[in-house]
Amino acid sequence: MKVSVALTVYNKAPFLNEVLESIFAQSLGDYEIVAVDDKSTDESLQVLRSIRDPRLRIIALPENLGHPGATQTAFEQSRGEYIIRCDADDRSRPDRFAKQVAFMDAHPEIGMSGGALQLFGDSEDVWSSPLDNDACQAQALFRNPVPDCASIIRRSMLLEHDVGFRSAWPRVSADWLFMLDVAKVSRFGNIPDIILDYRRGEQNISALSRSMEARRKVIHLGLQRLGLEGSPEQVEAHLTTIGTIQAKTPEQVRAVHAWLETLERVNMTLGRSSAEAFRKMKAVFWRRLFFTVEAADRKALWAYIKLSGGLPRDLAQYLLKVRTSSLLGRQ
Repeated sequence: MKVSVALTVYNKAPFLNEVLESIFAQSLGDYEIVAVDDKSTDESLQVLRSIRDPRLRIIALPENLGHPGATQTAFEQSRGEYIIRCDADDRSRPDRFAKQVAFMDAHPEIGMSGGALQLFGDSEDVWSSPLDNDACQAQALFRNPVPDCASIIRRSMLLEHDVGFRSAWPRVSADWLFMLDVAKVSRFGNIPDIILDYRRGEQNISALSRSMEARRKVIHLGLQRLGLEGSPEQVEAHLTTIGTIQAKTPEQVRAVHAWLETLERVNMTLGRSSAEAFRKMKAVFWRRLFFTVEAADRKALWAYIKLSGGLPRDLAQYLLKVRTSSLLGRQ
C-alpha cells in the first residue's frame, strides 16, 4: 500500500464529512484512512461509523490521549509506505496525495515534507514553508519546518530510527518536538503548491490561549533537544522571537536580539544548516519583530532601531507613512 492517511479526531463532528469527502476525492487511489477518535465527547465517532468505505479503518481510543497519543496510535496502525497527516477540520486539495507522493518518490533522501496552505474562515492568507532542507533545518531551530497538518512522512524512517510522538509530551503543540527528532536523522523539504485548505476561526484563538502552559513546556523540551538549558528566561525569549508573545518593551527587544545570537551559535554547533541559511532565517524573524514593536511602544521601537544599526529603506518609509497618517488623524 502506498499511503496511510493518519486522521486524528477529537470533537470535530461538524467538519468530518467535508474532510473525508476531500480525502475520498483524491486523484491518487492507493491509500487507507486510519481514523483515530481520541475519545470525542461529541458525535464524531458516530459520524465516522456512519461512513461505509473499505478504505476507512476506525480506532476508538478508550481514553483521551491528546494529539501525541492519538497521532502515535495512527502511526503504529499505518501500513503504507508513506503516512499523510490530516487534521479533522481541514480540506485536502484533490491532487494533494499525488503531488506529495511524487515528490517523496523523487527524493528518497527526504523523510518528511509538506506544502503550502490556503487559509479559509477568518483569513484568506496563504502560508508557505521553506522548500529545501538547508532552509528547513534553519527554521527547525525556531518552529516547525513542515506544516504538520499537510505533512507526508516516510514510514521506514520512523521505524528505522524509532522516531514518533511520545506519551510524556504535552497534549498540544508537540509537533515541534517530533520534527526536531526527525531533523536529527533525516532531511526535510516542501513543495510550493497549495495542497490544503486550512480552517481558521475562533477555535484556533481559543486553543492558543488554553495551551500556553503546554507551549512553554514544549519549548523547554525543544531547547533541551538543541543542547540548551531551556530555562524560563530562554523559553520566554524563544516565544517572543517566534511571535507567540508580543514584544512590547525595550527589554523584550534586547532579549530577542540576544536570543537570535544564541540560536546562531546553536546552529554552528549542530551543523544541520549552513550559516547563510540561518542568517536568512534570523533576518526573517528580526524583521517581523519590527511590525510588533512599531505598534507597541516608542522606546521598544528605538531599541529595535539601535540594535539594527538603523532601518532599511523600506521599513523607514513604512514607518514614516504610518507616523504621518497618525499625525493627520487618518488612523
